[in-house]
Amino acid sequence: MKKTVTILVLLAASVCISCSSSTHFPVPGESQIAGDAVYTEYLAIADAYSDLGKYDKAASYYALAMKNKKVYWAAYYKLGRTYALAKKWDDAENIYSKLLKRDPKNVNLRLSLAYIKAMAGKIDDSMMMYKILLEEEPDNEDVLVNYITVLLAQGRAELAESQLAVLKEKFPDNTSISALTKKISDALQDDGSVPAGDPPPEVPAKSD
Repeated sequence: MKKTVTILVLLAASVCISCSSSTHFPVPGESQIAGDAVYTEYLAIADAYSDLGKYDKAASYYALAMKNKKVYWAAYYKLGRTYALAKKWDDAENIYSKLLKRDPKNVNLRLSLAYIKAMAGKIDDSMMMYKILLEEEPDNEDVLVNYITVLLAQGRAELAESQLAVLKEKFPDNTSISALTKKISDALQDDGSVPAGDPPPEVPAKSD
């Protein structure tokens, strides 16, 4: 009996020592949480590089973040947007096409893909997408503004001017009217294209 009590005391002491040391009992799921945090950090680093215009580095970190299923689609979307901002149109088109298959009614994704196709030289596909969007979303001024901007970028100033008239009539308070009017005027006085030095329109962000 005395021997048994002694053993129990020693066991209790060892437990106390263990608990007070730097080691600890593992918490269920703790390693998974730590792993998820790493990929979330990759996503944040990628965002920072993208904001700085360092798109190659951003793409590398988005690819790393995609290895975690919890942030996969967020990273995948941002990778596609990064490719678009870097003017890697074919890579961007592949990603946006896949995203659109998952969410075929998403207007912002459709706008982005229409713009990307235009920049990739697939004018007929792009114009068809815009035509369908304008028919389906007649009260969405963003669709019309993006269409006009792409027409300008493709050197179709006269068609852009006719669409601008529609914009002025339907959405007279649109904040893009003034800038688009000037760009169209300059383009018509020149050769019908966007004035030199004008950046292409930014790919619209996906709505949450």
